[in-house]
Amino acid sequence: MKKRVIWLLTVLITCFLFSSPARSVIIEKVVAVVNNQVITLTELQERAILIRQATGNSNIPLKEVLRHIIIETIQVQRAKKLGLDVPDEVIEDYMKNFKRENRLSDQDFRRLLKEWGITLEAYKREIRRRILISKLVNLEVKSHVAVPEEEARAYYEKHKDKLYLLPAKARIADIFIPWGENKEATLKIAQNIYGKIRLGESFKKMAALYSKGPNAQAGGEMGWIRKGELVESLDAFIFAPSTKPGDVKLVETPQGIHIVKVLEKQNRDYVPFQQVRKEIEKKLYRKVAEERYKAWLDELMKKAYVKVFL
Repeated sequence: MKKRVIWLLTVLITCFLFSSPARSVIIEKVVAVVNNQVITLTELQERAILIRQATGNSNIPLKEVLRHIIIETIQVQRAKKLGLDVPDEVIEDYMKNFKRENRLSDQDFRRLLKEWGITLEAYKREIRRRILISKLVNLEVKSHVAVPEEEARAYYEKHKDKLYLLPAKARIADIFIPWGENKEATLKIAQNIYGKIRLGESFKKMAALYSKGPNAQAGGEMGWIRKGELVESLDAFIFAPSTKPGDVKLVETPQGIHIVKVLEKQNRDYVPFQQVRKEIEKKLYRKVAEERYKAWLDELMKKAYVKVFL
């Protein structure tokens, strides 16, 4: 019975239509049938313009466009069966947002549609389809997808060495002596301070007395710094495998001389799970949703009658 109805639809849509006394003939070619709905060549060409514009690919073959239309048609049919709809106001709001985001006046928008070679009604139909399908997928697929915290945490633990490992960090104190006009004199002052510290003098005391850095009155303490945040010569000492907490070194830089003390050191550190939890959940959600969508769409396609004539 279904095949007979489809055949009749095909015959009707491709029959001769007499539109004037001259009896000029208009023939509308059917390129596909999806359940009880035909897709015409005119519709295919119209949709090809919109799909190529949306994807930014002007070379998509018509057969690929037709495949896309067939998949959308099956979804739209399902949406209508469930009673889903898109009010006209939603379409109008979408167009207003599109014009505002692209800074288009009404005249600019009409000109753009003309350049694309489509009518306003065709554009509205396209937007209605997209929103309707989105509502359908949200209802039948996405609303059934959830990512428990334990799955997100398991993903974090499995990938943390590759994705969430932070550079090594160290807590340091620093005495900074900028280069003076006489570099040799500056170096001697720094070496004298460094020597006193090595003989047991308090680093904090020396920092308070001699450092020209911003943390002098805090005993030179700079807090935690990560590998790569300081100049290379300082980094090389602080994060060398042989450097241990308590080690002190005099390091020359273009700006001046640093006497650096490593207070604590941590070679492995990770971005906290709670900081990346939402990011992980979104990633897992997308993966599961894509898998569910594919399975759901495959099932719809299996149940549909599709005949292609292109």
